[in-house]
Amino acid sequence: MNLTVTDLAQQRLSTLISEHDSDAQAIRVFAQAGGCGCSGPSFGMGLDDPQATDAVIEFGTLKFIADPTAAQALEGASIDYVEDVMQQGFSIEAPNATEILGGGGACGCGGGAH
Repeated sequence: MNLTVTDLAQQRLSTLISEHDSDAQAIRVFAQAGGCGCSGPSFGMGLDDPQATDAVIEFGTLKFIADPTAAQALEGASIDYVEDVMQQGFSIEAPNATEILGGGGACGCGGGAH
């Protein structure tokens, strides 16, 4: 799994992990069902223990894990932390996600002919 994590994202994740009293050893990045239409797949993160089939990548003291399908979709992805007037939080940009996980079809929810 080839993944880029910005310095700010690494700092924020380290802070969050230190604030939680958790025995989990890694940050799991997982695929979530996308919204509808053009929103395509999305990703989430949480603390978890690695499984035998997980892909693992380390950045300093941080260890990221993903199941084989999510790892494939995360190939070439970047994790950043965004702070601006409109939003605050982690952002995962994964250029291969739609191809691997599907989604990203015609834009719009409901209302279309079936």
